Amino acid sequence: MSAWAADIPADDPLMVEARYRYSNLHSDGTSRRGHAHTFRARLGYRWTLGHGWSLYGEGIGTASLFGRQYDDGSGQRPSYPAEADPASTGVSNAWVGYRSEAFAFRGGRQYVRLDNGRFFSNNLWRQNLQSFDGLHLAWKAWQGAELGYYWLGRVNRTLGADFHDRDQRRWKLDAHLLHMEQGLPLGTLVAYGYFVRNDTLATRSVKTFGVRWTGKHVFGDGGATLGWAGELARQHDYANNPSRYGLGYSLFEASYGYAPLAARLGEERLGGNGRQALDVAYGAARAFNGWVVAFRVPASGVHERHMGLMGAANLGRKVDWQLTYRHFRAATNGALLGHEVDAGLAVTLGGGFSLDFQYGDYRAARHGVDERKFWVVGEYRFGAAAR
Repeated sequence: MSAWAADIPADDPLMVEARYRYSNLHSDGTSRRGHAHTFRARLGYRWTLGHGWSLYGEGIGTASLFGRQYDDGSGQRPSYPAEADPASTGVSNAWVGYRSEAFAFRGGRQYVRLDNGRFFSNNLWRQNLQSFDGLHLAWKAWQGAELGYYWLGRVNRTLGADFHDRDQRRWKLDAHLLHMEQGLPLGTLVAYGYFVRNDTLATRSVKTFGVRWTGKHVFGDGGATLGWAGELARQHDYANNPSRYGLGYSLFEASYGYAPLAARLGEERLGGNGRQALDVAYGAARAFNGWVVAFRVPASGVHERHMGLMGAANLGRKVDWQLTYRHFRAATNGALLGHEVDAGLAVTLGGGFSLDFQYGDYRAARHGVDERKFWVVGEYRFGAAAR
């Protein structure tokens, strides 16, 4: 995702967001059913300084409502299932930026989301968003091309600014991210190299090289749409990491259909050697490992295959829905890691309000325990925030 695509619109400098989420949590590994009522508020404002310069600040606060009948990630309530959204208040963005037709710059605390968010993301599902302290440079070098560079000195993780363990709430980094995007007659080609030294947790120091091709094609006027994504990457230990390894990553996905109904299938493979799995600690997990997020990637890696249906309808209000089946095996030895069904329904209510219902059912197949989760999310948003 380019710097230009991530810039907030110029029509309104104010961003206000309020999100309430109820989570009904069941896990065979705990003695009690969990109920998590969490609330997130964000307030942001962008000042236009002139001559392409702007300034943006954003605060975020997360609260637990009606008691805490869940484990918020601290491990203090082990008899309840986990929903890792602890209460927190902090500054999620504080940056100064410049933009012209050919160049973009941003320095300070900011969200970083590259491509589909697998390797770097702000993790929008969590109530506390992930941000990074650093700088970003981007250049439209030639026709259809965008070259990007990030230096990141710290990651502020989704456990929030008030989490009791400092080494979990933020990590000190020396990260250099190179990202090149080139438009093609058919789709977009991306090449990247990510070099991340983690001085808080050395085992998270990695370097990753990869290529990604995405695109879509519409068959005729108003015909069906074919969409695709393909990605190959290789990851190695880096800098102060005490381990020595090289692991592969691949993603292939295709979709076909119309706006009211389309089918999707694909697979993702995160390599593992039995001692170490490919590291995606700075990116999103939920969209890839299933909505329940019932297990961490084991040392044997994960080979996930999925298929599903998705669509949209106008029932007086816009309604989007999706249904996905996921099957998990170990990437190294093929051992069964379970399967999951995810179903979601989102309703746009108008006036900035929306309502979202989601359900995930993970069956462990002797890898961990069975878990089921149901969410109701109500959100109000005015304006748009920088990503």
